[in-house]
Amino acid sequence: MMHDYQQELAQIKDLLKENPEGMSVTDIAKALKKNKNTTGRYLDILLISGQVDMRTYGMAKVFTLSQRVPLSAMLSCSKDMIMVLDSDSRIIEINDMFLELLHIGRKEATGKNIAYLKSPEVDVHELVNALAVRSPEETERTLSFMVKGVGERIFKQKSIPTVFDDGARGFTLILTDVTGDILREREIREWEERFRMMAENIRDALLIIENDKCTFVNRSLAEITGYTFEELWAMDPRAIIAPEDQEKMEPLFAQNKKSSTEPMLADLQCRIRRKDGVYRNVFIRVTSARHGQILYHFVILTDVTELKTKDEALIASEQRFRMMADNIQDAVVIIENDQFVYANRRVCEMSGYTFEELQHKGTKALVTPETRLMMDELYRKSISCTEPPAKFQSWMLCKNGERRCIYGQINSVRHGETVSTYITMTDVTAFAQREQELLEQIAVLGKRLETA
Repeated sequence: MMHDYQQELAQIKDLLKENPEGMSVTDIAKALKKNKNTTGRYLDILLISGQVDMRTYGMAKVFTLSQRVPLSAMLSCSKDMIMVLDSDSRIIEINDMFLELLHIGRKEATGKNIAYLKSPEVDVHELVNALAVRSPEETERTLSFMVKGVGERIFKQKSIPTVFDDGARGFTLILTDVTGDILREREIREWEERFRMMAENIRDALLIIENDKCTFVNRSLAEITGYTFEELWAMDPRAIIAPEDQEKMEPLFAQNKKSSTEPMLADLQCRIRRKDGVYRNVFIRVTSARHGQILYHFVILTDVTELKTKDEALIASEQRFRMMADNIQDAVVIIENDQFVYANRRVCEMSGYTFEELQHKGTKALVTPETRLMMDELYRKSISCTEPPAKFQSWMLCKNGERRCIYGQINSVRHGETVSTYITMTDVTAFAQREQELLEQIAVLGKRLETA
C-alpha cells in the first residue's frame, strides 16, 4: 500500500535535496540500490503528489525537488476564501477568511462533510448544490450567499484538483468576493436600461457621438431623417444637415473640442435633408463633455417644421389683422387680463396719445370722470363672458384736454386662462355737435314762439 513506501519516498526527497541541479532515474536507482522500474514508480507517486518536478532533456528525464509554498502559508496569506476537501468532500483545511464568512470556528468545520456544514449567518445550500453537480470540466462558476444582516454576497468559485502527499486526490475550493463588482455591473445595466427606455420614448431625436463616431441613435432620429439605424451608424451624422447649413454646425463641434471636462452647451436652428430629399426645420442642441480620452457629443434634434409653419401662418394672420385694423376708420383697443395689449392707429389719432403712453396709462386715461362708472360696469359685465356684446355712447378725454363723443361696442371672449376684451369706437363728435346745434336752434325758436 502507499504508506509502505514512505521511507523510500523520503530517501528520494533527501537525495534531490542534496542534488538541487537534478538527478536522472538511473542516478536515483543507483543511490537507492533499487531497479529502475521500482524507482520510476516511486518518482511517479512524488510527481503526481506535486512533491517533485520533472524536466526532459532529449530522452533523459531529470527530477528536482518541487519548490512548493506550504499550504498553511497560502491559506493564511490569501484574501480569498479557501477550503481544501478530500474526495469524499470532507474539509481537510479551511482558512480564516472562509471561517469568518461562515461565522463558525475551525473545530466546527475541520473533518466534516461540507454537506452537513451549518452556519448561523449564511445560507450555504447553493455552495453545497454547486459542489454536488460539479463536473470534471467545470472549474469556475458564480454563486451567491445570503448573509444575515448584510444581504447578498456574490463570489467567483474555483475548484482546483488537488493531490495530497500520500497520493490521495481531492480538490481545493477558492471563493473570490466579487460582490462590489457585480453590484456595480448590475447598477450600470439598470441605468443603461433606464437611459434606453427614456431615449427611445422621447419625441426628440437623439444621437451620441464618441470621438467623432456615432455610437447611439434613437428611434425618433430614424423617423425624422428617414434613414435606418444601420445607415445612421455608418454615416457621418453631420451629413444629414442641409448643405447650406452645415457651416453653422462646425463652430458648435469645434468650440466644444476643448480639453475641459465641464459640459458645454450650444444650440442653433437649421434644416436637415431627409433620405427622400425633403427638408425639415429642426432646433439642434449639442452638449459636449470629455471623459478621459473620449469626447462625447450629445445631440438633440427637435423637429419644428409644423411649429414654424404655424408660426409663419400666425405671423401672416397677425399682419393681415394689423393692416385691416390700421386702415379702418374705427378705433380698436384690445385688453387681455386687464393689461392693455393693442391699440390701432385710429385710437392714437383720436386721443393724441402714443401706443406706449396708452400702455402705461391704460384705458382709464381715455374715460371722462362722469362716464367712468358706466364704463367700469360695462367692462366688468363683459369680462364675465356671459353677456352679449354691449353698445355704449360716451365721451373720450384726449391728451390735449379736448373731449370727443364716441359710439362703441365692448365684447369679451375667453381662451383658456386668458380673457380678451375688444373695444371698438367710432368718433361721432361732429354728429353730436350738429345735434347740439340743432337742439340749441330749436330752443331759440321755441322761445321766439312763446314771445310772439
